[in-house]
Amino acid sequence: MLQGVCCMNLNTYGMVIGWLGAISSLIGTIILSVALGFTDHLIHRPIYDPYDPYDSYSSKETALAVLPVAALSVLLVFKVINLLSSVLLIVGTVKQRHLLLLPWMINSSVFLVIASFAHMAMFIGLMNTNGAFPQALLPIMLIGSFLALGWYLYYGIYSLFKQIQASSKIERPLNPPQTLMLEKTSPIYTQF
Repeated sequence: MLQGVCCMNLNTYGMVIGWLGAISSLIGTIILSVALGFTDHLIHRPIYDPYDPYDSYSSKETALAVLPVAALSVLLVFKVINLLSSVLLIVGTVKQRHLLLLPWMINSSVFLVIASFAHMAMFIGLMNTNGAFPQALLPIMLIGSFLALGWYLYYGIYSLFKQIQASSKIERPLNPPQTLMLEKTSPIYTQF
């Protein structure tokens, strides 16, 4: 397990990652909410009015109009989930509760696994093309290095999770030792 990440101890690292994630998710949520409110202007056409007999879009145009709204809605949901998991990472680090780090870890691991598979699929697809591989080698290496950095940063939060889990087991054991359970003691007020 790691003892520190980027010249920080694990608790400080957890706070920094949590605050960076919360602030970026909050800004992203605000931007996506505003963009979702102005999708008509982004599409450059008004919303289809089903009650107007002169206003008729084909099904292809309607699908193209719905696509940005659906994409923005999905991104907004992901940003809100990321915001909540980052806030729970901050609270779990401050209160030393390892289970509060799990939402961030699950959220980040899902993203990293999907990004890793997408990167491998892009790499395999470029290997099968004839002339595009040399031009795409630099972007592939950059994306691969960012993925490696993401996995390293994830491992830092996992180390923080294990450190908090180990310290909470030492401080508050759930099962008391067997020697204490065998002793029969009566309350002080019953002893004469």
